[in-house]
Amino acid sequence: MRIKIYGTVIILLFLIACGGKEKTFQIVVSNNSDFARTDEFIELSLQDIKAKYNDFDENSFLLFDGQNEISYQISSNEDGTKILFVCDLEAGEAKSLEIKYGLDQIKKDYKSRVFAGLAPKKGDVYYEGKFRGTEFEFVDKYKVPAIHKDHDALFKCEGPTWESDKVGYRFYLDWRNATDIFGKKTSELVLREVGRHDTVANDDSYHNMQDWGMDIFKVGSTLGIGSIAMMNDDKVSRVEKTDSNFYELLSNGPVQASFKTTYNGWEVGENKYDLHSFISINAGSRFTKQELIINNNAQNLATGLAKYKGTNFIEKKNPKGWSYIALYGAQTLVNENDKLGIALFYNEKDLIEISEDEINHLIILKPSEGKITYYYCAAWEQEPNGITNESDFINYLDKELQKLNYPVKIEL
Repeated sequence: MRIKIYGTVIILLFLIACGGKEKTFQIVVSNNSDFARTDEFIELSLQDIKAKYNDFDENSFLLFDGQNEISYQISSNEDGTKILFVCDLEAGEAKSLEIKYGLDQIKKDYKSRVFAGLAPKKGDVYYEGKFRGTEFEFVDKYKVPAIHKDHDALFKCEGPTWESDKVGYRFYLDWRNATDIFGKKTSELVLREVGRHDTVANDDSYHNMQDWGMDIFKVGSTLGIGSIAMMNDDKVSRVEKTDSNFYELLSNGPVQASFKTTYNGWEVGENKYDLHSFISINAGSRFTKQELIINNNAQNLATGLAKYKGTNFIEKKNPKGWSYIALYGAQTLVNENDKLGIALFYNEKDLIEISEDEINHLIILKPSEGKITYYYCAAWEQEPNGITNESDFINYLDKELQKLNYPVKIEL
């Protein structure tokens, strides 16, 4: 009997050892550019990995660059499930990364380098034109009340905020639906706390310089930076009149933060549209990616940059791919000499027209099967190791343009 028990224990130990055996494979990420790419954003298709390594377990793996563990996250949407991470690549480098998987590979709680969130007022107490209360609470999903209007103290920072370790943004989730910029003097994430005590929608703290930075851009009636619009009778129509609006947080780091806003019954002229907006930001990047899906055979979607005196207009076109327009100069709320660069990247295949009105530089785009994607970014001179002159800003934009037009190559 004792011999039989010992034999059973040995077999169990053998099975445990086999089951917990570490397995590895390599991926090669190649940078064909003549410049280094820092915090290059990488997406690995889980379907492609499992096609080659059918026992791969996405719930039990670690990712390494040499001896250094790389933080990652899993993201799933209609395009499938992907592994997201960033890595540094030298000019012309083909870097081998190692994935280890098996029972012993436990994912750590990685420090996030991005944040996104919407925090409405707790309690939904409303009277005399404002939402009352002293506390905001972050939510994963939210239907905007029909009575909501601008400056009624419903939302912390007046709507969703999102940031990387470089820069922050927000948009007003009301009839304005325009995007604003938070200049950051720190690489730490701050927007979870910014505006937490500004509960009465009067002289909000972020309008004045703080240790972390401030709201540095004036939006007003403009498109701010990359706001959503449509051209109708040669005029810009922002997303002002809608039947209902919904917000949903999709991801919140450590590598990417993203959220979705749905506008049902967007009224433009005599037509109505349902519009889905997907916004994302990646670690180490100034870029916001804006993806739009619209119905009812919309003939255009427009976006743009606010025009202010003291700025120079910059344009770089690539007939077969991504291009950009940009503005650089003294265009912040900090002081009359404070410099900021803003840019908007679009794909030439979508372009209808580059235009302008009295207050905006405009990009007018043609949706393909109801879809459009564009990017925008802001570079403030006071951010850590910030871009402090127009020449360096253009150099930065040109490199980012090459990244869009010539993405890294990934081999499993």
